[in-house]
Amino acid sequence: MSFKQFRWIGLVAAISLTAPQTAALAQMAGGARTPAVAQAPAGEMFRTRVLYGGPRVWLGHLNGATAIGAQVERGFTSPGQYGSGIISGGVGVDWYSWSFDYQPFGSYDYTVVPVQVFSNYHFLLPKSPKIDPYAGLSLVYSIVSASWKGTGTAGAGASSSTFDFAGQAGMRYFISNKFAVQGQVGFGYGTLGLGASWMF
Repeated sequence: MSFKQFRWIGLVAAISLTAPQTAALAQMAGGARTPAVAQAPAGEMFRTRVLYGGPRVWLGHLNGATAIGAQVERGFTSPGQYGSGIISGGVGVDWYSWSFDYQPFGSYDYTVVPVQVFSNYHFLLPKSPKIDPYAGLSLVYSIVSASWKGTGTAGAGASSSTFDFAGQAGMRYFISNKFAVQGQVGFGYGTLGLGASWMF
């Protein structure tokens, strides 16, 4: 094989290897139509490598008590890496408090603080990017305390902690690029949750 023939073969191989990259760059530059997910308005969908956080309330769980709390969540995988959706992780904390009155003798006061480490799978909807449905599991560490206040008796108190697994499913609706309202159902630390999320 002559040097001239070798040079032409090398040139053809180089063009073959760089053609896919060139086409991809052309698509990114607007030369070709990109997938619907990539065309969604920035922020108006659940995105990876972005923090979402905000307050929430839980209704109808521990003895009918209403909890207040907050959570922070971040997407870790890209669409297509593990199915078409995004796997996320986050932490949450809530606070429940209620009392049982035994008048005229006294009352028991209870407080439960569940701290959750959770992971969700977000199902992307390219045609409805403002809607963010998800489902997942949580590891819950609960701090439980109780105290007694009685008439003519000394006060008493006790506390303990537990570990448990819980599940949740819910949906965000993005009202703007950086704000969404959120609803969630679950078991283990809440029944019906309502809240808001800001993108950071």
